Amino acid sequence: MAARNTQQTDADDWRQIVTSLYPDALTRTYCVPPVQFNRVPYVRGTVPGTGLSVHVLQPLPSARPFHTALSTKPEGWTVPQHMWAEEPGPHLPPVRMQESDLRDDFAQNHVMLNLHELGDSRHEAMFILSQLQFGSYLNEPAYAAAAAQLPRPKDLPLDRQGDFDFLLFHRQHGILVGELKSLEKNNTDDRNLAQKVEKAVKQLDKSERVVSHLVSDIGSGMTVKKTLFLPYVSSAQLERVLDNDEQLEQAVCQSLGAANAAEAVQLCCCSDQLSQPASYWHVTPAVLSQLSTWWQHRMACTVDARLTDQLYLDIVARFVGPATTVSVPCYNGVRVEVRTAGQAVAELGRRLALLVLTLQQLGLMNRDPPLVYITGAPGTGKTVVLVLQGVRWLRQGYDVHVLSTWYNALAVSTSITQQLEMSLSAGPTPSLTPGSVSYHLYDFWNREGDVDQAVTDLVACVNNGHLHVLIDEVSFDSRFVCGIRV
Repeated sequence: MAARNTQQTDADDWRQIVTSLYPDALTRTYCVPPVQFNRVPYVRGTVPGTGLSVHVLQPLPSARPFHTALSTKPEGWTVPQHMWAEEPGPHLPPVRMQESDLRDDFAQNHVMLNLHELGDSRHEAMFILSQLQFGSYLNEPAYAAAAAQLPRPKDLPLDRQGDFDFLLFHRQHGILVGELKSLEKNNTDDRNLAQKVEKAVKQLDKSERVVSHLVSDIGSGMTVKKTLFLPYVSSAQLERVLDNDEQLEQAVCQSLGAANAAEAVQLCCCSDQLSQPASYWHVTPAVLSQLSTWWQHRMACTVDARLTDQLYLDIVARFVGPATTVSVPCYNGVRVEVRTAGQAVAELGRRLALLVLTLQQLGLMNRDPPLVYITGAPGTGKTVVLVLQGVRWLRQGYDVHVLSTWYNALAVSTSITQQLEMSLSAGPTPSLTPGSVSYHLYDFWNREGDVDQAVTDLVACVNNGHLHVLIDEVSFDSRFVCGIRV
């Protein structure tokens, strides 16, 4: 009786925590984690001559990225060994990634966003869990005593390792496990698709066994529904593959509870039911209509009358409550928990504050050419490169001149100047006496004679044949460049 009372107390506490984190748990859709954090291959290091720690984006083995802005090595590009220096102290080795990893991340985000839009549009009460490792379930040390009394994956020797690509808990319709397979877009290789589907069915059956076991003490006999998410495979292609492989058709139908291939395809979520990959965030009413049809076939066709509000919250609390680890990929291997939208915003802000360079940007600084014009879309690191180059010059003992050439450059030029001044008092002490920072304000567009005046001023600033200039937000009409060293 005491053990039973203890379990009930734990369940009450977890339920209370979940309802505080997700106050509308009985009326709306939540994704956990709330956004997709993609895996990004970083290596940590320091920029020579600055003492500043940076994160260097590593190129993929494949030269053809999939929906990614990661830089890849240009043809003939070589990386000098002295381009970047290791940070002192222990840290994890670089993450090894393949093109398929990026494709999986993109597909995961694609499907999750569509499911979330579906839930919001239909006002569904459900939780959508993604990429939950079996080993993360009830594994928090602080709750070990409570978890020891509950069913866990380690009770199943053959199924204890693995993860749920998608795990849905719905207030009326129960539990859905989904397996995601992200083939390349426009892939017409039916043999490859058949192999992927065969593997997915085995993983689905394993996930069903695991989740059924985990809720067996409070939801014994609950039906666990299953589906395949194939965002880059059409329904017609999937049906063709099943029609041409009788053994595979039987396995899929048995796993999904379908009578034939056509019915099995209706229970799968294919590209026909999802938004376009090129604009996956644009879930149109037509897409929602197709998704709703799939949802009706797969989930909404039955209602689990045993699911009360309390039972639903008790099940959810085990999977997203404090005893289970809800983590997202992190560049340095340290576990980062993200359960709510607020935590996701905080983690995103932390990552945006990291100093990140591509191999090309770091290589540019290493070569240190006398005249450079940097161009690129907003947010690609142009200003970061200017600041880092300015820090290098200062620590080499050179004076740095920051020019604002028109009104649109005023804010960023002031910011660069302030960052360079701050760098003089931060970081390791340079071996040479550092240079100084000077700010020059001009308006080449509206003040006649400012161009000539700038040239005169800069010539007067030449010191022992050296002149180091940084210019950002350049107007093409001004015919000035972003970084000059004479």
